[in-house]
Amino acid sequence: MTVTNKEAFGDINFPEHLTPKIVHSALFIHNAKDKAETVTRVKFLTKELGEKMMTYVMALLILPVLMDNMKQSTDYTNFIASRKKTIN
Repeated sequence: MTVTNKEAFGDINFPEHLTPKIVHSALFIHNAKDKAETVTRVKFLTKELGEKMMTYVMALLILPVLMDNMKQSTDYTNFIASRKKTIN
């Protein structure tokens, strides 16, 4: 049985970069058992989805690294320090 997005999620208007297809593609790559399989999956999905959609997929995969890098920035530490002063 195939379930369409409309059946599964109703009338949710997903932004282009967060459709279930994009999220599932990111999970498909993330769950590869090794680097070789990861590369194979990326190539496969690039052919299936196209470069624009794969940009969104890769952005989801790199998001945790970007967040870690951001937490180490001076701007972020200053922001957190200012928030603590405001809350206390």
